[in-house]
Amino acid sequence: MNIKVKALLITAAVASCLAACKKNTNDKPDAASDVSGLNVINATFNDVNVYLNGNRINQTSTYYPGGTLGYLSVKSGTQNYSAKINGTGIELFSIPMTLSKDSVYSFYVAGTTADMAFKTTDVLVSDTGSSPQAKIRLVNASPDGGNFSMHFEGSADTNKFPGVPFKTTTNFVLVKPGVHNIALYANGQLTAVMRDTVLLSGGKVYTYYGFGNKTTGLGAGVFNNK
Repeated sequence: MNIKVKALLITAAVASCLAACKKNTNDKPDAASDVSGLNVINATFNDVNVYLNGNRINQTSTYYPGGTLGYLSVKSGTQNYSAKINGTGIELFSIPMTLSKDSVYSFYVAGTTADMAFKTTDVLVSDTGSSPQAKIRLVNASPDGGNFSMHFEGSADTNKFPGVPFKTTTNFVLVKPGVHNIALYANGQLTAVMRDTVLLSGGKVYTYYGFGNKTTGLGAGVFNNK
């Protein structure tokens, strides 16, 4: 199976609490207690805008392919979310989504239909030991890329997350701080979808994700949750 490979590395520093989230004035929460944190990841190769009850939440920039703008403050409860291709007005999908107040989530726009979108509840707890380690997890946001595995390559090849299917978010694992050579593989293939050198800092929390599709290409990114 031939897969066109496109690799992107995305790093987004985000708030560690809802009070530090960027405010969204288009659909302003009724009160501080009505706030949730939402991190949208554009896991497609389209430029995308996301709307909450018809109002665009990404006011400062478009969500570029493989990109994220970090956690935004949005109204909690059950609201309607939609995604549109930037500059066209073409709506990819519209779905109701329920967010609990004072909780934080990641929302993956992984394709052109509602069944390709999914969210995770983000419980972000840093390692606070005397010599804190980094934490990292893997998310498969590719509808047809197959099961993904993430390897830490070096003197010993360590497969941290084997065979992760679409819409799956792994648990966080502890990783020694420092520079790591990370590779993403699909369906046990010998050629990596992406290889990159990533600096992981102690006490920080990261998400590594594979995205795209076999027609347009597969890629990967990493962002700093906390």
